[in-house]
Amino acid sequence: MGTGLTVRWALSHDILIGSRSRERAVETAERLRRLAVGFYQNQMRGSITGLENAEAVKASKVVVVCFPPEATIEAVIDLRGNLREDQIVMSTVVPMRRRDKLFYFKSLGAGNRERSAAEAIQDLVKPIPVVSAFQTVPAAYLNNIDAVLNLDVLLAGNDEVALTIVSRLVRDIPNLRPLKVGPLSNSKFVEAITPLLLNAAILNGLHDPSIRIIPWMPTP
Repeated sequence: MGTGLTVRWALSHDILIGSRSRERAVETAERLRRLAVGFYQNQMRGSITGLENAEAVKASKVVVVCFPPEATIEAVIDLRGNLREDQIVMSTVVPMRRRDKLFYFKSLGAGNRERSAAEAIQDLVKPIPVVSAFQTVPAAYLNNIDAVLNLDVLLAGNDEVALTIVSRLVRDIPNLRPLKVGPLSNSKFVEAITPLLLNAAILNGLHDPSIRIIPWMPTP
C-alpha cells in the first residue's frame, strides 16, 4: 500500500518514507521519486524523502500506518512517543491469516472481543485521532501508476476534522471516492471485507476484486 500511495500522492504532496534503516528509506524514496518524476514529468509538485521511522513520524502531518498486521502493535508502541496531538494517524492495516488457501479476519483484540487494527492503534495513540482507510483498495491497483482507480474508499473514524482531511487525501488520487461509514468501531467490518475479496478472487478466478457502492435505482 505504501508504494502506491507514495507515488500517487507525490503529485501534489511532500511524502516522507520511514524505515528502521535510513539507508533503506533513502534508497526506496529515490526509486519511487524516479518513478513519479518519470510519470508526472513537470506536473509533479510534491517530493519523496526517506528518513528513519521516528524522524518521519515527527515531521508528518498525517502518519500513514502500512505495517504488516503482525508487526503493527510493536511498531506503533515503539513510535508513538514521536507523535504530536495536532497530527492524524491513518491505518491501512488488515489483520488476517491464511488457512487452507483461504483468508480469515484475525482480530487484534484480547479474548473474545473483536477489535480492528484501527481500534488497536487508537488505543495506543489516543488522544490523537485515527482514521481507517484503503483496506478494500487492492495494492496491485495502487502500485500500477497507469491504472485508473474507479473505486470507493471506506473511511471509519470518530473525529470529523480528521475524516475531512483524509477524505481530501483520498480525492487527491483521481477517481477514488471517499465514503464515511461511521465510527472507528466499524473499521472491523471494513477490514474484514479484504479477506472476503481475496477469497472471492481465489474461488472464482477474479483478478484483484474491489468494491464500489452503487445506489439502487427503481425501475420507472
